[in-house]
Amino acid sequence: MKPDIYENNQEGILCVYKNEKWLVSIKNWKPDNDIEGIAHLEIHHTTDEQFILTAGKAILITAEREKDKFKIELTLMEQGKVYNVPKEVWFYSVTQRNTKMMYVQDSNCSMENSDFMDLSPEEVVYIQDTARKLFGE
Repeated sequence: MKPDIYENNQEGILCVYKNEKWLVSIKNWKPDNDIEGIAHLEIHHTTDEQFILTAGKAILITAEREKDKFKIELTLMEQGKVYNVPKEVWFYSVTQRNTKMMYVQDSNCSMENSDFMDLSPEEVVYIQDTARKLFGE
């Protein structure tokens, strides 16, 4: 018997496998992950999420919310390493057009147990400036 094989050759995210416990998605570049498109962060309240860069360049943004501002960290991802974002940590990614990454999360993760929050103009500029340096632009 041959294994099931999944791929995503389109822009954006495609959930390629899901069972009762977890799901696997392939994430390609999309405009709101572009360095010019960053506008918000996301948080999962009940589950961690793991990211694996497989092609291109990507930066994983992680942040804590303190006094109505984000304390932001940017991590230049390396291909083949697993990056875990624990539950209750704000996150997002900056990608380039040739980027491909995988992510794994609990299959019950949904908008009912997740949130998005807009970044301030100053936070956007900080992320863009720092990302450009990390990408070597």
